[in-house]
Amino acid sequence: DRSELDMLLRALDVMPFWRDKLIQIAYRRLTRVDIRRMYREGVLSESDVLESYLEHGYNPENAARMTEFTIKQTLATLSKFTSGDIIKAFTNRMIDRGTAASLLRDIGIRPEDTNYIISTAEYKRIWAFTDDQIAAIRNLYKKRIYTEDQTRDKLARLNLPAEQIEVLMQQWHYDKVEELDTNWTKAETLRYLKRNIITIGRAKHELYLHGYTEERIGVILRDAQWKPPKE
Repeated sequence: DRSELDMLLRALDVMPFWRDKLIQIAYRRLTRVDIRRMYREGVLSESDVLESYLEHGYNPENAARMTEFTIKQTLATLSKFTSGDIIKAFTNRMIDRGTAASLLRDIGIRPEDTNYIISTAEYKRIWAFTDDQIAAIRNLYKKRIYTEDQTRDKLARLNLPAEQIEVLMQQWHYDKVEELDTNWTKAETLRYLKRNIITIGRAKHELYLHGYTEERIGVILRDAQWKPPKE
């Protein structure tokens, strides 16, 4: 223990000035992992962290750097605030480019890497927005709100290559043709029958396409043609 060590140093005729210092270095120091963990749990303060790094032999400048690193790393870990979170917020237009750059630097991203990361995210955001616009144009074309000429014009305004526009129009044309062949709903079929727009035979055929058996088709048609008895 300390008293025995002190007796040994006295026996070796070590001067009191050096005796205390030798006793101090005889103790095991906190490891760097211990320092980070204890700061994260609030056991060590920022000044304690700095002192611990000085005890590890870092000069004052590097000890201060290690302390700053420990603080930033701990804050990032505790808040779960990552570069991915920042870029997601930027992509969703929740923050602007300047704010995103500042936040990335705060979590330790180098300025040159920050510019590259944000520029890449900006390109992806533009591409995603273009995809959304293309999908909206496709929807309006299929609903016949846009004519073919209007659709081509809208696509051209997105600065799409002529070849891509042609491919999209061909794909959408076939999608549109397929939708034209969609079966009538049961309600539409019965409404057309009641208005004498279609015959019973056609109504049977449409219901058959919906998967009804002949028995059920008969019941459905009798119900559609049923009229309350006269009083």
